[in-house]
Amino acid sequence: MNPYYEKYMRGAFPSANTYPVYPFCPVCSWEDEKEKDQRRMQELYPVLARQIQPLVEEECDRMEYDGSFMFDEFPDRLQIRRICTRIYDQVDKRNLENDMMMQSVDSGQEWVKDLITVMLLHEMHHRRCRRKDRRCNWIY
Repeated sequence: MNPYYEKYMRGAFPSANTYPVYPFCPVCSWEDEKEKDQRRMQELYPVLARQIQPLVEEECDRMEYDGSFMFDEFPDRLQIRRICTRIYDQVDKRNLENDMMMQSVDSGQEWVKDLITVMLLHEMHHRRCRRKDRRCNWIY
């Protein structure tokens, strides 16, 4: 018998009724660490991106159900554009109410929409990967 595996066997010699005991690999704690690390990185976002992030997460929360286009192999570009426009309108309303950073939003409307698109696609990718990881864990 291989000496490496001896410490994982219940008895001194394996018999028909003993099964190997392998070390536990904590999957959940690794997922928690990834989430904490992502939150730490999001705290370093610029001010406008920190205002956009909760809106993006809210939209993704609405789309996170079985059969959603978010989990399609090739998500629909038109639908993504609509969601980005909806988020941009919410950002625009908040900036009008708060009167903060209005010059940057007005002068660079296209780059703000591009930023929202990138943030939305990143969040969608993160959720798609999380869903795939959870599905793969059920197989084993």
